[in-house]
Amino acid sequence: MRFLALTLCLAAPLPALAQSEEPAETPISVPPPIPVGFLVAWKPTLLSVRVDSGAGSEFGSDKWSLLRALGRWTSTAFDDRLMIRAEIEGGQFQSDTPIALGSKGVDLTARLLGGAATRISPGFVVSASAGVITRYQWGTEPQSGATRFGLFGASSNLELEYRIAPLLSVSGYLEWALTPFPYNAQPNLGNLSDASEFRARLQFSLEVTSSTAVDLGYDFTRWHAAFTNSSVLDPTGPADKALLLEDREHAITVGIRWKP
Repeated sequence: MRFLALTLCLAAPLPALAQSEEPAETPISVPPPIPVGFLVAWKPTLLSVRVDSGAGSEFGSDKWSLLRALGRWTSTAFDDRLMIRAEIEGGQFQSDTPIALGSKGVDLTARLLGGAATRISPGFVVSASAGVITRYQWGTEPQSGATRFGLFGASSNLELEYRIAPLLSVSGYLEWALTPFPYNAQPNLGNLSDASEFRARLQFSLEVTSSTAVDLGYDFTRWHAAFTNSSVLDPTGPADKALLLEDREHAITVGIRWKP
Protein backbone atom coordinates (compact mmCIF):
# COMPACT_ATOMS: atom_id res chain seq x y z
CA MET A 1 0.00 0.00 0.00
CA ARG A 2 2.80 2.43 0.81
CA PHE A 3 4.40 1.74 -2.60
CA LEU A 4 1.09 2.37 -4.39
CA ALA A 5 0.51 5.64 -2.53
CA LEU A 6 4.03 6.85 -3.39
CA THR A 7 3.48 6.02 -7.06
CA LEU A 8 0.22 7.98 -7.16
CA CYS A 9 1.85 11.00 -5.51
CA LEU A 10 4.63 11.07 -8.10
CA ALA A 11 2.25 10.58 -11.04
CA ALA A 12 -0.17 13.36 -9.95
CA PRO A 13 1.99 16.34 -11.20
CA LEU A 14 2.53 14.77 -14.64
CA PRO A 15 -0.72 16.10 -16.25
CA ALA A 16 0.09 19.59 -14.97
CA LEU A 17 3.58 19.36 -16.46
CA ALA A 18 2.12 18.19 -19.76
CA GLN A 19 -0.31 21.13 -19.81
CA SER A 20 2.47 23.61 -19.08
CA GLU A 21 4.51 22.59 -22.14
CA GLU A 22 4.49 25.26 -24.89
CA PRO A 23 2.81 24.28 -28.18
CA ALA A 24 5.04 23.63 -31.16
CA GLU A 25 5.73 26.75 -33.24
CA THR A 26 4.62 26.82 -36.87
CA PRO A 27 6.81 28.93 -39.18
CA ILE A 28 4.96 31.64 -41.12
CA SER A 29 5.92 32.22 -44.73
CA VAL A 30 6.86 35.88 -45.28
CA PRO A 31 6.39 37.07 -48.88
CA PRO A 32 9.51 38.48 -50.55
CA PRO A 33 9.76 42.28 -50.73
CA ILE A 34 10.26 42.23 -54.52
CA PRO A 35 7.11 43.49 -56.32
CA VAL A 36 6.81 40.78 -58.99
CA GLY A 37 4.36 41.11 -61.87
CA PHE A 38 3.54 43.44 -64.75
CA LEU A 39 3.09 47.20 -65.07
CA VAL A 40 1.38 49.02 -67.95
CA ALA A 41 1.29 52.81 -67.73
CA TRP A 42 0.35 55.90 -69.72
CA LYS A 43 3.14 58.48 -69.51
CA PRO A 44 2.28 61.93 -70.94
CA THR A 45 5.46 63.98 -71.06
CA LEU A 46 6.37 67.66 -71.18
CA LEU A 47 9.51 67.69 -73.34
CA SER A 48 12.09 70.33 -74.17
CA VAL A 49 15.32 70.03 -76.15
CA ARG A 50 18.52 72.08 -76.05
CA VAL A 51 20.85 72.14 -79.04
CA ASP A 52 24.22 73.85 -78.60
CA SER A 53 27.07 74.17 -81.07
CA GLY A 54 29.43 75.79 -78.58
CA ALA A 55 28.03 79.32 -78.63
CA GLY A 56 25.57 78.66 -75.81
CA SER A 57 21.83 78.16 -76.14
CA GLU A 58 18.70 77.68 -74.09
CA PHE A 59 16.08 74.95 -73.98
CA GLY A 60 13.27 75.21 -76.50
CA SER A 61 9.70 75.71 -75.37
CA ASP A 62 8.12 72.77 -73.55
CA LYS A 63 5.56 70.77 -75.53
CA TRP A 64 3.28 67.97 -74.41
CA SER A 65 3.86 64.54 -75.91
CA LEU A 66 0.73 62.60 -74.98
CA LEU A 67 1.27 59.39 -76.96
CA ARG A 68 3.80 57.79 -74.63
CA ALA A 69 3.64 54.57 -72.60
CA LEU A 70 5.63 52.35 -70.25
CA GLY A 71 5.70 48.57 -69.85
CA ARG A 72 7.58 46.65 -67.15
CA TRP A 73 7.99 43.01 -66.10
CA THR A 74 9.52 42.02 -62.76
CA SER A 75 10.32 38.50 -61.55
CA THR A 76 12.67 36.69 -59.17
CA ALA A 77 15.25 33.90 -59.27
CA PHE A 78 17.39 31.86 -56.85
CA ASP A 79 14.63 31.44 -54.23
CA ASP A 80 13.49 35.08 -54.49
CA ARG A 81 16.96 36.43 -53.72
CA LEU A 82 17.54 37.98 -57.17
CA MET A 83 15.25 40.53 -58.82
CA ILE A 84 15.00 40.47 -62.63
CA ARG A 85 13.39 43.40 -64.44
CA ALA A 86 12.79 44.22 -68.11
CA GLU A 87 11.34 47.59 -69.11
CA ILE A 88 10.50 49.47 -72.28
CA GLU A 89 9.09 52.99 -72.64
CA GLY A 90 8.75 55.66 -75.27
CA GLY A 91 6.47 57.02 -77.94
CA GLN A 92 5.85 60.46 -79.41
CA PHE A 93 8.89 62.74 -79.32
CA GLN A 94 8.22 66.38 -80.16
CA SER A 95 9.62 69.72 -79.06
CA ASP A 96 10.54 73.19 -80.32
CA THR A 97 14.23 73.95 -80.64
CA PRO A 98 15.68 77.48 -80.67
CA ILE A 99 17.69 76.79 -83.84
CA ALA A 100 16.90 75.00 -87.08
CA LEU A 101 17.02 71.33 -86.15
CA GLY A 102 14.12 68.92 -86.42
CA SER A 103 12.61 67.58 -83.23
CA LYS A 104 9.58 65.56 -84.33
CA GLY A 105 9.99 61.84 -84.00
CA VAL A 106 9.75 58.72 -81.87
CA ASP A 107 12.04 57.43 -79.14
CA LEU A 108 12.28 54.10 -77.31
CA THR A 109 14.22 53.28 -74.15
CA ALA A 110 14.78 49.71 -72.93
CA ARG A 111 16.34 48.40 -69.72
CA LEU A 112 17.35 44.93 -68.53
CA LEU A 113 18.25 44.90 -64.85
CA GLY A 114 19.16 42.56 -62.01
CA GLY A 115 19.25 43.38 -58.32
CA ALA A 116 17.84 42.74 -54.86
CA ALA A 117 15.35 44.13 -52.35
CA THR A 118 15.64 44.21 -48.56
CA ARG A 119 12.95 44.86 -45.96
CA ILE A 120 14.62 47.21 -43.48
CA SER A 121 11.63 47.38 -41.15
CA PRO A 122 7.89 46.66 -41.40
CA GLY A 123 6.65 48.77 -44.31
CA PHE A 124 10.08 50.01 -45.42
CA VAL A 125 11.81 48.33 -48.39
CA VAL A 126 15.05 49.27 -50.15
CA SER A 127 15.71 48.01 -53.69
CA ALA A 128 18.81 48.37 -55.88
CA SER A 129 19.62 47.03 -59.31
CA ALA A 130 22.01 47.46 -62.23
CA GLY A 131 22.15 46.37 -65.85
CA VAL A 132 22.12 47.62 -69.42
CA ILE A 133 20.18 50.46 -71.01
CA THR A 134 19.61 51.58 -74.59
CA ARG A 135 17.79 54.47 -76.21
CA TYR A 136 17.00 55.00 -79.89
CA GLN A 137 15.30 57.98 -81.53
CA TRP A 138 14.41 58.74 -85.14
CA GLY A 139 12.54 61.39 -87.07
CA THR A 140 9.08 60.95 -88.54
CA GLU A 141 9.14 63.80 -91.08
CA PRO A 142 11.69 64.56 -93.84
CA GLN A 143 12.30 68.22 -92.97
CA SER A 144 11.34 68.59 -89.30
CA GLY A 145 12.20 65.08 -88.15
CA ALA A 146 14.41 64.54 -85.12
CA THR A 147 17.99 63.38 -85.51
CA ARG A 148 18.54 59.62 -85.74
CA PHE A 149 20.89 57.91 -83.32
CA GLY A 150 21.01 55.20 -80.68
CA LEU A 151 22.87 54.94 -77.38
CA PHE A 152 23.88 51.89 -75.35
CA GLY A 153 25.47 51.63 -71.91
CA ALA A 154 25.17 50.63 -68.26
CA SER A 155 22.64 51.77 -65.69
CA SER A 156 22.14 51.50 -61.92
CA ASN A 157 19.36 52.63 -59.61
CA LEU A 158 18.14 52.85 -56.04
CA GLU A 159 14.52 52.81 -54.81
CA LEU A 160 13.08 53.47 -51.34
CA GLU A 161 9.47 52.47 -50.61
CA TYR A 162 7.51 53.15 -47.41
CA ARG A 163 3.98 52.07 -46.57
CA ILE A 164 2.17 55.09 -45.10
CA ALA A 165 -1.23 53.38 -44.76
CA PRO A 166 -2.48 49.79 -44.94
CA LEU A 167 -3.18 50.09 -48.69
CA LEU A 168 -1.05 53.11 -49.65
CA SER A 169 2.72 53.39 -50.13
CA VAL A 170 5.08 56.08 -51.38
CA SER A 171 8.41 55.50 -53.13
CA GLY A 172 11.38 57.50 -54.36
CA TYR A 173 13.61 56.36 -57.22
CA LEU A 174 16.98 57.52 -58.58
CA GLU A 175 18.71 56.23 -61.70
CA TRP A 176 21.93 57.17 -63.42
CA ALA A 177 23.50 55.76 -66.57
CA LEU A 178 26.50 56.15 -68.86
CA THR A 179 25.80 55.41 -72.52
CA PRO A 180 29.10 55.83 -74.41
CA PHE A 181 28.35 53.44 -77.27
CA PRO A 182 26.42 54.87 -80.26
CA TYR A 183 24.75 52.86 -83.02
CA ASN A 184 22.91 53.56 -86.26
CA ALA A 185 23.56 57.30 -85.98
CA GLN A 186 23.17 59.58 -88.97
CA PRO A 187 26.66 60.40 -90.31
CA ASN A 188 26.52 64.21 -90.02
CA LEU A 189 26.12 64.02 -86.22
CA GLY A 190 29.84 63.33 -85.96
CA ASN A 191 31.64 61.32 -83.28
CA LEU A 192 30.03 60.72 -79.90
CA SER A 193 32.15 62.23 -77.13
CA ASP A 194 30.06 61.39 -74.07
CA ALA A 195 26.47 60.58 -73.19
CA SER A 196 24.56 60.02 -69.97
CA GLU A 197 21.11 59.74 -68.42
CA PHE A 198 19.60 60.73 -65.08
CA ARG A 199 16.11 59.98 -63.82
CA ALA A 200 14.24 60.72 -60.58
CA ARG A 201 10.74 59.54 -59.66
CA LEU A 202 8.23 60.11 -56.86
CA GLN A 203 5.33 57.66 -56.88
CA PHE A 204 2.25 56.69 -54.87
CA SER A 205 0.80 53.17 -55.07
CA LEU A 206 -2.69 52.17 -53.98
CA GLU A 207 -3.52 48.48 -53.59
CA VAL A 208 -7.04 47.85 -54.90
CA THR A 209 -6.93 44.04 -54.56
CA SER A 210 -4.45 41.49 -53.22
CA SER A 211 -2.84 41.24 -56.67
CA THR A 212 -3.53 44.65 -58.27
CA ALA A 213 -2.32 48.19 -57.56
CA VAL A 214 -2.71 51.60 -59.18
CA ASP A 215 0.42 53.77 -59.51
CA LEU A 216 0.52 57.55 -59.85
CA GLY A 217 3.88 59.27 -60.11
CA TYR A 218 6.04 62.09 -61.43
CA ASP A 219 9.23 61.42 -63.42
CA PHE A 220 12.06 63.74 -64.36
CA THR A 221 14.51 62.46 -66.98
CA ARG A 222 17.54 64.15 -68.52
CA TRP A 223 19.42 62.77 -71.54
CA HIS A 224 22.74 64.29 -72.56
CA ALA A 225 24.86 63.58 -75.65
CA ALA A 226 27.91 65.49 -76.93
CA PHE A 227 29.44 65.09 -80.40
CA THR A 228 32.59 66.30 -82.15
CA ASN A 229 33.30 66.75 -85.87
CA SER A 230 29.63 67.46 -86.52
CA SER A 231 28.08 69.18 -89.53
CA VAL A 232 24.40 68.61 -88.78
CA LEU A 233 23.74 72.32 -88.13
CA ASP A 234 25.70 73.46 -91.22
CA PRO A 235 25.51 70.73 -93.87
CA THR A 236 27.48 72.81 -96.41
CA GLY A 237 30.34 73.61 -94.02
CA PRO A 238 33.24 71.51 -92.79
CA ALA A 239 32.56 68.71 -90.28
CA ASP A 240 34.51 70.31 -87.44
CA LYS A 241 31.77 71.60 -85.11
CA ALA A 242 30.90 70.57 -81.58
CA LEU A 243 27.29 69.56 -80.92
CA LEU A 244 25.40 69.15 -77.65
CA LEU A 245 21.96 67.54 -77.53
CA GLU A 246 20.10 67.58 -74.24
CA ASP A 247 16.56 66.39 -73.58
CA ARG A 248 14.61 67.33 -70.47
CA GLU A 249 11.43 65.40 -69.73
CA HIS A 250 8.75 66.00 -67.09
CA ALA A 251 6.31 63.09 -67.10
CA ILE A 252 3.21 61.93 -65.23
CA THR A 253 2.89 58.16 -64.88
CA VAL A 254 -0.56 56.59 -64.46
CA GLY A 255 -0.33 52.81 -64.39
CA ILE A 256 -1.84 49.51 -63.34
CA ARG A 257 0.38 46.91 -61.74
CA TRP A 258 -0.67 43.30 -61.23
CA LYS A 259 0.87 39.93 -60.46
CA PRO A 260 -0.36 36.65 -61.97
